[in-house]
Amino acid sequence: MKRPHGRCVRAGLALAGWALAGLALLGVSACGDVPVDRPEPAAFRAHRDTFEIDRHDGKGWRPFFVNAVNLAIAKPGYFPGELHAATRDDYWRWLTDIAAMNATAIRTYTLHMPLFYQTFRDWNRAHAGTPVYLIQGVWPDEIEHGDYITDATPQLDAETRLVVDAVHGKADIPPRFGKAYGIYTADASPWLMAWLPGHEMDGALAKAGDAKWAEYTTYAGRFIRMKQGKPMEGWAARVLDHTVAYEWDRWGAMHMVGYSNWPALDPIHHPTETPNFGQDIVDEDLGKFEIVAPFDRGVFVSYHVYPFNPEFIIYDPQYRNTKDSAGKPNSYLGYLKDLKAAHKDIPLLVAEFGVPSSFGVAHVNETAWDHGGYNEAEQAAVTVDLYRAIRQSGAAGAVVFEWIDEWFKRTWVTTPTMLPADRGPFWHDVCSPEESFGIVAYYPIPGWSKFVDGRGDDWKATDFRVGSQSAPPLQPAGDGKDADRTLTGLTLAADPAFLFAKIDLATTNVPDPDATVWALAVSTVDGATGNAKVNLLGLAAQGVGFESLVVLDRPKTGFVVLTDATYDPMPRLNGDSQKGGVPLANSSGVFQLTEQMVNNNAQYQASGLINPKRKFFARGRLRAGDQTKDSLAHVLPGRGFIEVRIPWHALWVTDPSSRHVLFDDPATQGAFDARKTSGVQVFAVAARRAADGTLQIVDVLPRGAFASGTVDGAKLPLYAWPTWDKVVPTERKKPLYATLRSLFAEAAP
Repeated sequence: MKRPHGRCVRAGLALAGWALAGLALLGVSACGDVPVDRPEPAAFRAHRDTFEIDRHDGKGWRPFFVNAVNLAIAKPGYFPGELHAATRDDYWRWLTDIAAMNATAIRTYTLHMPLFYQTFRDWNRAHAGTPVYLIQGVWPDEIEHGDYITDATPQLDAETRLVVDAVHGKADIPPRFGKAYGIYTADASPWLMAWLPGHEMDGALAKAGDAKWAEYTTYAGRFIRMKQGKPMEGWAARVLDHTVAYEWDRWGAMHMVGYSNWPALDPIHHPTETPNFGQDIVDEDLGKFEIVAPFDRGVFVSYHVYPFNPEFIIYDPQYRNTKDSAGKPNSYLGYLKDLKAAHKDIPLLVAEFGVPSSFGVAHVNETAWDHGGYNEAEQAAVTVDLYRAIRQSGAAGAVVFEWIDEWFKRTWVTTPTMLPADRGPFWHDVCSPEESFGIVAYYPIPGWSKFVDGRGDDWKATDFRVGSQSAPPLQPAGDGKDADRTLTGLTLAADPAFLFAKIDLATTNVPDPDATVWALAVSTVDGATGNAKVNLLGLAAQGVGFESLVVLDRPKTGFVVLTDATYDPMPRLNGDSQKGGVPLANSSGVFQLTEQMVNNNAQYQASGLINPKRKFFARGRLRAGDQTKDSLAHVLPGRGFIEVRIPWHALWVTDPSSRHVLFDDPATQGAFDARKTSGVQVFAVAARRAADGTLQIVDVLPRGAFASGTVDGAKLPLYAWPTWDKVVPTERKKPLYATLRSLFAEAAP
C-alpha cells in the first residue's frame, strides 16, 4: 500500500494546494526527483496461506510463489562485515544471473552499502519487464546474555529506521564498524517485496525474555496486534508494528512484514528434545497476529529450514515415518508439514534451505539428506528434492541458501581447529560444510589450483620438486608390476584448499591401484615432533617425525590420510579423552584414521529419551575419481603418475594462508592452539603386499634419504609453500544454477 506520491507526503502537506497542483502539471512530485506519472510498481500482500501480487494490469491479485535466493557479499578474502567487498559490476552481474535463473527475488539479511541500492535500482529500471524484487532484512545485534526485549530493542528500533530510510533513498549514515554506512540516494522501494527483520534467536535468551516481560503477553499496536501470547511473541509483534508504522509515517508506504525465525523457536513441542538440552528450549509463535487498517499488506512467518538441524528433524518418529510422493521416508517433508499445520491461514516462507557441496559432514540424517558430503552434482539433485518438499508442504515461498560460497563461515566440526580464527576468509576449508552452500563457487582457482583429472598438464616446472630419480627401484619384486612401483619423481603444490602431490612412476601406462600400495609420510611441524616409526611400512626415522601418513591402498583401506595417534585431536573433540592435538615426539608407529562424531548424539544419549548410534565423519577418507566429473575427488592415476589432493584440515593445517598447524599447548585449558610451521617434508614409498598381508617396500623417494630401513630427516627437502594475504578468485556456477533455473521456471508467477 502506498499513499499518493509516497515519499513526498510530508512535503506535500506543507504546500498550498495550488502549489502541489502546479508541480503535478509540470510532471514532477513535491520531492523533485520522481515523476508523477511513474508506473505504479507491483504490489504484494500476504493473503491466507499464500503471497499474492498485483501488477496493476487489471487482473487484480494473483498467487505468487516466491522463488528467491539469499544474497551474501563476502567474497573470498572478506568477512561479512566488510560490505565494500562487492563492486557495482559484481551486483549487476549477480542480478543478471539471478534473473536468468528465474528467481523473482533476493533476500538480504542486513543493510548493504549505498552502491547496492543504486545498482539494484538501475538494474531494475533497465529490466522493467523482468524485475528482481527485494526481501530486506534488518539485523539485530547479537547478544550473549540477558534477553532480547531488554537488550536488543533500542538497537533494533534504530536500525529499522535507518534501513527503511536507506531503502527509500534518503539516509546519511556515518561510518560504523562492521555495518553499512554512507549517503543513500537511490530509491529501491518500488521493488521492495517485504521487510524481514530478525535472525535465528538463542532459545535461552528468548526464554529469559518470556520470564521477565509479562507486559508483552498482549500487544495493541497501531497496525499489528496480538490478543494473547508469550512476551517474546508480543515483542515480535511490536517489532513488526514499529517497522510498518515508521515506513507509513515517514514514507507513506506499506509492505508485508515477517520476523526471521528458525525451527528451534517454532511453536511445536518436539518430544525428542527437552528444555534441559538440545535446541527446543522454548516454543514461540511469531505469526499469531492481527492486522489493523489501513495496513492491508499482511504478516507472514519465516523459517530457515534444513533437513539436518536441529536434530529433532532427524530423530522425531513422526517425521521419520513421513513418506514423500515417491514413497521414500522423508523427515524433512514431515517437519515442513507439521510446521505449516502450526501456521494456518498465514504464508510460510522458507527463507533458507539447501545443502552444501562440501567434502566435510556435520550432521547425518538417515532418512533424507545430510549436512555436507555431497559433490556439486549431488548438491543440485538434493536441492530439487528439498524444493519439492517445500512445495508439497504448502509453503508460500522458498529462498535458496545461498548465492555465493562464503569462505569465512565456521562449522562446529571444524571451528575448534581453524586457527588463527581471523584468517578464515583467506582459505577454503572443504571440511567445513558451511563454506560451500553457494550456487556460485570460487574454487578451483585457474592458474593456481591443480586439477585431479588424470592429465597432469597443469603441473609446472616451477612447482616444488621433492626429488627425481630413475629406474630400477630400490628393491624390485620381479612380478611384472615393478614399473608401477618405481618412484621417479614427487612434486608438491599448494592452494587455498589443498596440498597437492604428483607421484611420477616408471610406467607409461595407468598404474594398477590393486597391485601396489603408495604412501606419503608427511611431517608438518618442522620435524621435531611426530612419529619416528611407521609400523604399516616397517620403517623408522631419525631427525624427523611424521604427523600424517597418506596411504593409497585401494583393496584394503582405500585412499586415506592417517594421523599420528598421539597427535589426533578427535578424542578431545568427541569428548572421549582430554588428550590429543599436541604434536609429541614418539615412536609408537601407530597412525589412525581420525573420525569425528557428528550430530549431537551425546546429548540424546544422556537424556535417555532416545539412543541413536554414534555417527562419524572421517576427514581423512579420500575419494577416488576424476575431479571434472566428481567435484569431491581426491585421487586419480594417470599415465605414468598419480595425482593426489589432500584437504588442509586432514593434515591439521589450521591456516594454510599463514602456514599455521595444530600445536596445542598442554598448559592451556579448553581451546586448541596453533603455531606457524616452516613447511612440510614428505617421504614417498611404493610397496607390494606379500602373501601374508604385510607390505614389502619396493621403492622410496628420495632414495638418498633412506638406508637400512631408516629415513634421514636431514635429507628430506622442506616445502615452504608460499603464504598469501589476498585471494582473487574466479566465479564459477555450480550445476545447481542450471538445476534451479529449470526448477524455478516450473513455478514462474
